[in-house]
Amino acid sequence: MLSAAEIMRIKDLLPTELGSDEVRERYAQDLLRRSVFSARMAEAAYLADVRDVCADILEGKIGEAEAKERLLGTLAALGHDTANAESLEDHASDRRLDLVLETQTRMAASAARVAAETEDTAELYPAWELTRADNPAKPREDWPERWNAAGESVGWQGAKRGVWYGSGNTISFVALKSSPIWDALGAGTGGFDDALGNPFPPFAYGSYMDWFDVDRDTAAKAGLDVDDARAPEAPSLSPDDAELLEAAKRVGWPGLFDDIAEGGR
Repeated sequence: MLSAAEIMRIKDLLPTELGSDEVRERYAQDLLRRSVFSARMAEAAYLADVRDVCADILEGKIGEAEAKERLLGTLAALGHDTANAESLEDHASDRRLDLVLETQTRMAASAARVAAETEDTAELYPAWELTRADNPAKPREDWPERWNAAGESVGWQGAKRGVWYGSGNTISFVALKSSPIWDALGAGTGGFDDALGNPFPPFAYGSYMDWFDVDRDTAAKAGLDVDDARAPEAPSLSPDDAELLEAAKRVGWPGLFDDIAEGGR
């Protein structure tokens, strides 16, 4: 079983000039899940440093401040303006660095968490509560719409309709860990174009929503069929060669096709 840091370190680099929407449209989701990428970032050296600093954060070796300092040094060496970067589109802006570090580390941590689930843990804690783990200055108000769209798309299989106030006064939702609602939520079902394609948090860019375990009695009181509880399917971190080849041929990823064809992957 891989730790969050190990999951981070085995990710491939995906340099691209594409924006976020274009990346989601052109690359297979499993390929994105095992890659380090940032919209409109074609510098592999920078992405390699993102991978390294995120793994170091997950291992507790460095904090966010040192991670940002290292990334700014790399950007400066690559010719980026690090003194006047302010907007989210600027790779050297504080907002963009926060987004990159938060997204990558949380994705790896969540992937490790799902992979660690067993039938025993699912028996004791069969559901997840999705709720805010922080207090953003401008919290999104569209989570009920996201949840309802995802739930309707899967016929509410293993999921409770509407808002559920389980662990506090913040907006929450609850579903079995094995419910397909998590895949639908990550896919942006309902037309939400900021979704990350993950069946685990973060489900969207800049989201503060996170998972918390729900015990068997509480899940049953919420109306879930706990007798149907089972461990969630572990996320794919290594798509097969056929998927990689298909993506490589579609977007012309330099060297990937030859690497696979020669048995290098």
